Amino acid sequence: GGARMRQISDHVFAEFFWWGCNPGYLDTSDGVFMIDTPQQPIDAVRWREHLETVGPIRHLVNTEPHIDHIAGNAYFPGVEVIGQRGMLPRYEEMVPRMTGEERRKQLEEQDPDSSWLIAHPAYPPNPPTRLFDDQLTLTLGGQSIEVIHHPGHTPPQTSVWLPGEGVIFTGDNVFHHVKTFIQEADPWQWLESLDAIRALDPAIIVPGHGEPCTTDYLAEQAEIIEAWVDAVTGMVRQGVTQEEARAQRPATDPYRIGQRLFPIEDGLNTRIIDNLYPRIVERLKA
Repeated sequence: GGARMRQISDHVFAEFFWWGCNPGYLDTSDGVFMIDTPQQPIDAVRWREHLETVGPIRHLVNTEPHIDHIAGNAYFPGVEVIGQRGMLPRYEEMVPRMTGEERRKQLEEQDPDSSWLIAHPAYPPNPPTRLFDDQLTLTLGGQSIEVIHHPGHTPPQTSVWLPGEGVIFTGDNVFHHVKTFIQEADPWQWLESLDAIRALDPAIIVPGHGEPCTTDYLAEQAEIIEAWVDAVTGMVRQGVTQEEARAQRPATDPYRIGQRLFPIEDGLNTRIIDNLYPRIVERLKA
């Protein structure tokens, strides 16, 4: 498989090395159930080559609409994609960013092995076609798969709970020992979803970014979100404008951004403040 593909439980595997999120899969007697995709096209093609040696790929679920989770969908043509209902418009909105000339140029610099695969006619966009609202329960090869809407990091944020394995894929509702991205999040929904994840009592969490962890980490994840909310709330209460808040950039997160994303860290802090500031203003009015 990949450089750091690891067995998580009897039938669950995930990859922690590639640029982007941590994609994974459940291997059953009736084929493979995929969770998310590699971001870089060449990695997605290699992942598919590996998975096809494991068994027929039956389904793919996207846990969220950010490019590092969905950009690989195209390289799994014919595989049914499952998504929370809010995923579909967001996927369609992202297609130009995933297939456009700007993306190709970016890859020519960053990852030339991938650039030829952008907008390749053999790999058209592959949006979610099987949509659900709150929860979708499937059985594959005798394994129960619960696909659950846990809004937070993004509005359609989704977890994949595999009770027979004791494993949950939380997507980016958990950033384990790497910087937490709160640029689109409703932080209060996110905290509720962390409680819902804890209540399922998984033995192992595969986070969207970072190494596998246990529910012991969820309290720290909640604290990181709360610290951002508290910092921005403090500024709003002191009459600091959004513009000034951006300049102050409170460094509340104890963890650094992943090395490959290092150049965007300052911009991310600005986007987090631009997301939280108006939400907090609204909430203080209520």
